[in-house]
Amino acid sequence: MATFYMVEMHYPVSEDRGAFDDFYHNHISMLLTIDGFLSAQRYECGPEARAPFLAVYRLRDADVMTSENYTSKAGRNSVDPAFRAKMTNWDRNLVQGDIGDMDVPEGGCMVLIDRHAADSPVLPDGFTPLEIVGLDATIVQRGVRIFPDGNAAAPDAPADGWTVRTFKPLHAPRHPE
Repeated sequence: MATFYMVEMHYPVSEDRGAFDDFYHNHISMLLTIDGFLSAQRYECGPEARAPFLAVYRLRDADVMTSENYTSKAGRNSVDPAFRAKMTNWDRNLVQGDIGDMDVPEGGCMVLIDRHAADSPVLPDGFTPLEIVGLDATIVQRGVRIFPDGNAAAPDAPADGWTVRTFKPLHAPRHPE
């Protein structure tokens, strides 16, 4: 069972987007120095989404998030206050699932389905279920499917209970140096 730290947010399109992307690149570099962070990749979906930015970190295990090495230099307060003030819909979910990684190659995409309540419809076939095991736990379950060629076949969302988003990678997967 693989463990992933998934951070999503909204950041306004503005004149400092380049500076924000530079900050986040350096932030990922710092996180990858923490023992137990195995990989990282950032993604973006359409601007109409509640949280169009996503970062996915593969972890050795869930205990990494409570380790002294993590808590002493990471978390919400490790984000530059100038950027943090503009970040909204900022959710952090710790998930586990039977998937090796969530790396998406250039030209590919990832489709996420979020189940918002226990009585929401079950995930459709072809999606790997990810169980929420910690942090903000803003959803009941997440489903993921990677499309390496970018030809996503996202299901239609039922009228109630799901959010479906298609993410494109902002950069190649990164690993500790």
